[in-house]
Amino acid sequence: MTFAAEVREELAHVRDEGEAAQLAEVVTGLRIGGALHIGHGAAGLSITTGSGAVARRLRARVAALTGARSDIEVHAAQGLATGARYRLVWHPKDAGALVRLGLLDDHGRPLEGLPAGPVAAAPAAALRGALMVAGSVSDPAKPPHLEIAAPGRRSAEDVAALLRAVGAVGARARVHGDGWRVVVKSGSGIATVLARAGAHTAFLRYDQGRLRRELRAQANRAANADGANLQRSMAAASRQVEAVEAALRRSSLEDLSPELASVALARIANPQASLTELGALLDPPAGKATVHRRLGRLEALARESDAAPG
Repeated sequence: MTFAAEVREELAHVRDEGEAAQLAEVVTGLRIGGALHIGHGAAGLSITTGSGAVARRLRARVAALTGARSDIEVHAAQGLATGARYRLVWHPKDAGALVRLGLLDDHGRPLEGLPAGPVAAAPAAALRGALMVAGSVSDPAKPPHLEIAAPGRRSAEDVAALLRAVGAVGARARVHGDGWRVVVKSGSGIATVLARAGAHTAFLRYDQGRLRRELRAQANRAANADGANLQRSMAAASRQVEAVEAALRRSSLEDLSPELASVALARIANPQASLTELGALLDPPAGKATVHRRLGRLEALARESDAAPG
């Protein structure tokens, strides 16, 4: 079972939170993932999901809120698909039930977007409904990616606003070739969404994976930085040794001032030592900045020697 499937399974078993939460969850789920069928004076609704637990939860919610019965069809996997598909089919006796659920207006026309009232009353439940029927979450070991499919721009923008309201600051609605998507690519934002929706086990697993990814990334950055610093230090030390040798080819050690002579000898004898280590070898010891300044003077002398006529 994929991590996304585990999330849906856990959400489908979150304990009841009252009628307001049930309404927000069902209406959001049906608005986002349902298909309305209107014609010949009758209205119906269907929704397809890969989770039997989600289908059963929605059927129970619809029955509790409207008193109407719906059926679940099970379709075996075909082609390259894995796992069965569950189709919840509901044909209410009249359109009034769809109006009460906020799927149709008083004139029997489909409504767009998410219902403001139910969502505002129970945002966590609304979020759960959207995730159950149209959500996908990347595995904790992979780069963070949460996506919720939406039937149109209005619905996508409403879902993005809902995600931002619960803590996923970077949630954005985007249009893709096959429709609208709401995407979150922040690991902390995805963890917050899982926790607010009620998928606490998935949240703990995801947050642990997120922390491991961040620690690995920090370790890699530190290793790369250390490697780059080491290469720069080695290049500088090699340059300094060449400068000392060049300076000594033009004049003897006795011609140098005592402080330059001592640092020249220390650098030639310890080509791999850091500036701090070189300073500790001098008598009297000198700080890193002092050693750097003296080696710079030796490099300047070497350049002057190279420029002077032979």
